[in-house]
Amino acid sequence: MVDHPSIDGKYLGVCDEYGTLYTAFTRALGIPTRFLSFTMELPSGNITGHAIAESWNGNAWIHSDPTWNVFDNPQVYRTAGNNHINITVYGDADDSYYTQDPNDPTGDGILRYEDFRTRILLGEVPRYN
Repeated sequence: MVDHPSIDGKYLGVCDEYGTLYTAFTRALGIPTRFLSFTMELPSGNITGHAIAESWNGNAWIHSDPTWNVFDNPQVYRTAGNNHINITVYGDADDSYYTQDPNDPTGDGILRYEDFRTRILLGEVPRYN
């Protein structure tokens, strides 16, 4: 049995892992989802990064942050005092982009942050800023 690190029975991870898993799970359920990352200026003036997802509801992209456990509230980052949120949208997720075995071009069946290739740099997006 493998002992996974956890706090209060919850697995530990970082935002790009949670965002990647959320994207993979929702896509598997047939929900169009895209992976996003952004930089933001903290109240201290330091710059940090974060990763989230957005799911398509048929009319609009809906904010989904599995790390912060926040849904449909893109202003949560501004409310926390963060400024200048610059969004990057990733697409074209394919597990063959990154693989443990470079001689296996078919991929390894694991979707990782490195597997998202196409980037659309949106800069500051009004609904997040």
